[in-house]
Amino acid sequence: MKIGTVVEGPTDRLLLKAIIAKLCPGEHDYLDLQPADNGPSFGRTGTGWKGVRRFCYDVRQSLDTDIATLITDHQIDLLIIHLDVDVAFEPDLQEGVIHPVENVPQPCPPILPTAENLKAVVARWLNLEDADKFPTETILAIPSQDSENWLFAAIFPDDALCRQPHYECTHKGNDSRHPAYLMTLKKYGKILKRKDGEIKKPMKHYRQFSGTVADNWNKVCGFCSQARRFNDELMYKSGNNRRDSESISGLKTKAEC
Repeated sequence: MKIGTVVEGPTDRLLLKAIIAKLCPGEHDYLDLQPADNGPSFGRTGTGWKGVRRFCYDVRQSLDTDIATLITDHQIDLLIIHLDVDVAFEPDLQEGVIHPVENVPQPCPPILPTAENLKAVVARWLNLEDADKFPTETILAIPSQDSENWLFAAIFPDDALCRQPHYECTHKGNDSRHPAYLMTLKKYGKILKRKDGEIKKPMKHYRQFSGTVADNWNKVCGFCSQARRFNDELMYKSGNNRRDSESISGLKTKAEC
């Protein structure tokens, strides 16, 4: 398959590619649209959620393309758009949107209403009428609260935090309940770094543990409802309806039980 990726950053892309390789074995041709150093002019927009938004705005404002045309022109079989749930709290999330989505962050658990609102926001960024107007090749990956929730659940599946109903709900990185914060501690191997209140993500550690995320993906889906949603949509749209995916579909996360 030819897979286009629009993500917040390189660590997110690394994890997503490991997951895709696990669920959809075979050779894939990746077109890294955002962030990207070369290729289409879209993607030269920096990193983070604002980079994803800028990419969407660039596509929307282009005179000769839209998201459907971009997919067709580059013969993309799947387009993965990644955005962490925690950006729902950003005050300028919908800057430039004519008809903004109201009340994007919702009470959690469950996380689904907030994730659905974010999907609608991305649709507005692309000038689509609604979230059901995405081209069929499009899959939104919306980890909650961020990709580090998936990483933590894969590396520390026996940790009591993974079974808490708020596991997908703590959105502040400096909160002691947040998986990213915990992974800066010695107890958790200092997989991430913390400097001046900011969480740093060493690429070498993501390379080291991306295989763990893939190997323990069933467990991640058991703890993270947004991981399971991504799993099910990827398997459906790739046509790769394997037995292990069917078993994942029957799981419920702690927050949904």
